Amino acid sequence: MFLGKYGAIAGGLAIVACWPFATGQIAQSMYEREVDQRSTAEFTLEQQTYDRGYLSSQAVTHLSFQGETKAMLAQSGLPVSYEIASEISHGVFGVSSSNTLVMTPELQAITQKAWPGNPTPVRLELDTLMTGASDYHLTVAPFSLSEASSNLTASELSLQGEIDRKGHVNATFSLPALAFNDDSGQQLKVDSVSGSGSGYLQDGLWIGEQSLSLEQAHFSDVSGQSLKLGDVKLEIGNKLITSESTSTRELNNTNQLTVGTIALPNNTQWRNLVVALDANHLDYSAMSQIALLSSQWQEGSAPVSMEAFDQALVQLLQSGLSIDLSPASLTVPEGDISVDMHVDVKGSEPTGVFNLQQLVNQVSGDLDVSVPNGVLTQSPWQAKVQDLTKAGFVTQTDKNTVLSAKIEGNQIITSDGSAVPLVQFVMFMLM
Repeated sequence: MFLGKYGAIAGGLAIVACWPFATGQIAQSMYEREVDQRSTAEFTLEQQTYDRGYLSSQAVTHLSFQGETKAMLAQSGLPVSYEIASEISHGVFGVSSSNTLVMTPELQAITQKAWPGNPTPVRLELDTLMTGASDYHLTVAPFSLSEASSNLTASELSLQGEIDRKGHVNATFSLPALAFNDDSGQQLKVDSVSGSGSGYLQDGLWIGEQSLSLEQAHFSDVSGQSLKLGDVKLEIGNKLITSESTSTRELNNTNQLTVGTIALPNNTQWRNLVVALDANHLDYSAMSQIALLSSQWQEGSAPVSMEAFDQALVQLLQSGLSIDLSPASLTVPEGDISVDMHVDVKGSEPTGVFNLQQLVNQVSGDLDVSVPNGVLTQSPWQAKVQDLTKAGFVTQTDKNTVLSAKIEGNQIITSDGSAVPLVQFVMFMLM
């Protein structure tokens, strides 16, 4: 009994003592698995070195950007590949790592302009479980960058979240302040920027939700004219819909922009801007092909076939889709402006050839616009309102001017059933 009890304790201590070595082996296999699995269409990872120790290990990973990110970095004069040095600690249920950029002479020449004296302005803390899920926290140190007659400053950028072994991501970021100015008098100041995202990348398309918000933005031009925005929020979502009966896949896209206040240069203030634009029943294969071709075009790595792009666009339209602009509204001193529009493009037999007349015949929808009378009284639209009223498109109340119409193929229909060619109506509104 005595020997059994203390033998068990001794055995437990031995296991604990040996565990760091065991997790050292596991950590290396986890690291190698991460390198293999985390590469995407936007970047690739390659193991350079891995020195395994008892309680910790050191690794160097080569990161190469591709696609749109590579093109953006190259256009900005920044390197397109980097090395990341990792200090890896072995734990019981996973590993933790602190990751910093290897500061090459080329990179130091760039970073010392914005972060003088800071050897590691970018740091990534990563905790990875044996299941393959990872928690991460990326920080970019505050900086001030001056070139010629301009200056850009920013507070610390923080990005944190989690990613599972299948590449599903949850993330949040924050940037308390960003400011730009130059000697000509142009200024930009943004306060309290934050955002979040949840989803995954598939076939070049982001499936999930993203949001961006800022407390205030202030723009000034060389003449001293300024524009102020308050309480800005942008929300974007892509949802993948799979039909089990037809084995087809569709993408539903939602976008909404809201702005609490807009202060114009003439001291006029607008409020409660809301623009919601949804596109539903988008053919998934066509959208993924368009995303691929767009990425190739941005990257410039391969010639993009305009014929292939046209075919993907034709496939998208022939598969049918719907577009909703609702609500689109704004409060101005004279009252509330609102626009509601719904357009359906009915699916047709795939021909692979674009036919404008056939497309127009497949279109149907509704349009409703309401504008305060005060906005139109001193506007060149006043004469158009009179013509639209005579044609039966517009009615007026004591406060508002309202336009209502239906779209049926190549015609637009008034509330009393009169029809006008759609092209003629569009040209009249644009002239």
